[in-house]
Amino acid sequence: YPMATNVKTAVLRIAESNAAPASRASWCGQLHLGDLYVPVKAYAAIATPPENPLRQLHADCGQRIEYRKWWPKHGAVPPEEIVKGYPYQSDQYVELSQSELDQLQPSDDKTIHVEHFLKPSFVDPVLFAGRSLYLAPANPAAGRPFNTLRQAMERSGKWGLGRVVLSNRWHIVILRPTEEAMLLHTLHHPAQCRALAAGQTADARVTQSELRPLLKTINGLNGTVAWENYKDDAERRLTNLVESRIAAAQRPSASRLRGVDNRRAREAPRSGSAKN
Repeated sequence: YPMATNVKTAVLRIAESNAAPASRASWCGQLHLGDLYVPVKAYAAIATPPENPLRQLHADCGQRIEYRKWWPKHGAVPPEEIVKGYPYQSDQYVELSQSELDQLQPSDDKTIHVEHFLKPSFVDPVLFAGRSLYLAPANPAAGRPFNTLRQAMERSGKWGLGRVVLSNRWHIVILRPTEEAMLLHTLHHPAQCRALAAGQTADARVTQSELRPLLKTINGLNGTVAWENYKDDAERRLTNLVESRIAAAQRPSASRLRGVDNRRAREAPRSGSAKN
């Protein structure tokens, strides 16, 4: 994960990405720092991966398997008869209404509260939860204060730490400047992070003679990264497999001819031996 304070050294520029920019804002609110309130819009920085196209089918008839909510005593249960419950003992639940659950949700003031600034090196990459959003001014009037804050953070070489409600939950977030906007990253709560257990760490002493060749290798692999070489081609390989299967199914006559030729080849020796 990029940890450099200089935004110009970011490992991947958006111009190098093949994913189209987000056309619609996924969140609208304001950025709050001290007496400063800046209206902002958030746009997804990462394209949503495609849904897994594979479906479960019945092996005999090839029809898609259906999943229904069912209970042995009542059979199929319609959605309006389903409630939520919290287990407190084996097969014992406290039934909770949706209104009760709604009251537990935090009050969403649509505000990113920036509460602290720190050097990027103080942020352990293990905390990054995977959701990244571009922040941009919500309107032309917000452009000046937005850019003022962005440039101040860039010159200071520090990132902002704060909180915001997203998807009905409080999230710890990191705010960092880019050349044209800001990026917001959600974090895991520190209490969720695990350490290695005793005996899982390496404590063997290393000599300089062992270090030197590895340092040479590391320095030799340093430099500009060709990100186009790092692609996830799983979807393409699956598509190629499906297309080849479809193409094969559309040539049944050729398959049958190959089968006839194979049978003739197997029967030829027996026919010759019968004549002798």
